[in-house]
Amino acid sequence: MRKFIFYFILILVLFVGGFIYWNYYNVQSEGTREGMVQKFSRQGALFKTWEGEMVQQGFGTRGGNFNAHYFYFSVLDEAVADSLEHGAQGKIVRVHFHQYRRSLPWRGDNYNDKNPDHGQYIVDRIEEVRPAQY
Repeated sequence: MRKFIFYFILILVLFVGGFIYWNYYNVQSEGTREGMVQKFSRQGALFKTWEGEMVQQGFGTRGGNFNAHYFYFSVLDEAVADSLEHGAQGKIVRVHFHQYRRSLPWRGDNYNDKNPDHGQYIVDRIEEVRPAQY
C-alpha cells in the first residue's frame, strides 16, 4: 500500500509540474512584430509591469470596416522598457517577442481579448528603430 501511495503521489506531482511548465513557462512561439509604439506605461496594483500597445502597418477588415492592427505586449527587461519609453515613441520599431500559452501576473497583463492569437506576449529586445515616414 505504501508503494502505491508513493507512486500515485509521484505521478501526480509530475503531472501537475508538467502542466504548469507546459502552460506557463514553455514558449509557444517567438517572432518579430513591427509597428509604431502608441502607448507604453508601467501599470499594476500588486505587480508593476511595463505594458505597451503597438499599431502595426497595414489595415485589416472587420465587419466591413477598415481597422488598424494592434499588438499588445508586456516588457520585463528594464533596459528594453527604457528604450521603448524614451527612444522609440513615434518611430517604427521592430521588436522580438515570446508568446506563452497562459499568463502569470508578475509577467504582465493578459491580452487574450485584444490580440488575435491568444497568449501572453513578452517583448525581450528591440531589433530595429527607424523614423516614421508619413
